Amino acid sequence: MLICISARPSAKSCWWNRTPAKLADTREALRRSGVEVSIVDDLDAAVARADIIACATSSATPLVRGALVRPGCHVDLVGGFRPDMREADDEVARGARIFVDDRVTAACSGDIQAPLQAGVISENQIEGDLYDLCQHAAFSRSASDKTLYKNAGGAHLDLMVAQYVIARLRA
Repeated sequence: MLICISARPSAKSCWWNRTPAKLADTREALRRSGVEVSIVDDLDAAVARADIIACATSSATPLVRGALVRPGCHVDLVGGFRPDMREADDEVARGARIFVDDRVTAACSGDIQAPLQAGVISENQIEGDLYDLCQHAAFSRSASDKTLYKNAGGAHLDLMVAQYVIARLRA
């Protein structure tokens, strides 16, 4: 599933899936809770309008095309975790401020590994991992910054979050 949100001028949430019928029950449940969601057929058009893109798939073929991602957009890639899985093409990463859940794990995912190998991005372009994000109250961001967060998953993240929560509780 891919969710595109346009925050300007008013928040609108658009969902896309290769099989739109799979989204119907969730959309209806959200409507009953007062949340409006549109199911869209044209993924590229939704990406081109989005301020925030959240992608949670196991796709082997990139779904989000960087040529359509506008300045200031934030892209979350939380699905693919293997080298053969790609939710976004190399252009999504080109010039983006990149954050990851874990540097080693993310580097094994196709969404980070492929642009690294192609020379589209460098390891230095990855500004921080989940630990860094939890330690810093804020990362400065301009309205035109394209940002990318890649979550490749793993039980180590549960451990990191638990350690962080315990440390905060003790402090």
